[in-house]
Amino acid sequence: MWQQHLAGREIGLYQGRGGFDPARPSLLLIHGAGGRGESFLPQLNGLKDINVAALDLPGHHATPGPGLQRVEDYAQWVGEFLAAGPLRPVVLGHSLGGAIAQELALAHPELLRGVILMSTGPRLPVNPALLAGIKENFQPTVQMIVSWAYSRGVDKLLLRQGVEQMAQTGPQVLHDDFAACDVFDATGRLEKLALPALIVVGSEDKMTPPALSRAMAQAIPEAELRIIEGGGHMVQLENFREVNQAIAEFMGRF
Repeated sequence: MWQQHLAGREIGLYQGRGGFDPARPSLLLIHGAGGRGESFLPQLNGLKDINVAALDLPGHHATPGPGLQRVEDYAQWVGEFLAAGPLRPVVLGHSLGGAIAQELALAHPELLRGVILMSTGPRLPVNPALLAGIKENFQPTVQMIVSWAYSRGVDKLLLRQGVEQMAQTGPQVLHDDFAACDVFDATGRLEKLALPALIVVGSEDKMTPPALSRAMAQAIPEAELRIIEGGGHMVQLENFREVNQAIAEFMGRF
């Protein structure tokens, strides 16, 4: 069923192990800056009662480039993907993906049934030194970004995989992803987001601290906030059991 949304386009699309069942609710996952759909493997493999799929955004991994430069453009691209097929899923966005999900829900609520906003915020300011570092000192900057994204004591394999995958995105796309985050601002608009929303954040998230999630929860009329104790920015990987439980409970409403 997800393939109907591809409409002949070359798009990296990953489906859950459970196949597709029209009786189940559907969930589309959107990754963060410099990421890929495979950053949701614990959800693709673990959400058994949901039709779950994850996209590679343009310029990321299996989806040809170029990458895009504005959150609004990414939201339009995801909207075109949804409009090309019959499914109206819940959309989960992580970090930059969460900004994309907010824009999509505000601009085209008819294309989805709800949103899950994970490790994100109504604004996502980026330090100018980080943007400069991506262009001028790429590999060390990637290593620094990934180190920020995880909590202390994380499995070193996750760190190595994170660095490898982000580096494969390349400096231009990664820079433009973070630059898109930097100018994103949904403040003052989220009270118009009229869909059910689950907001998920790790208590130890250094990149998008819980205060940002609390601000979204206060602004969105039909929002539920779940703070995952001990989780970092990549909470969907480090704390996947708690995250999957929160997702499953929310998806049970649809």
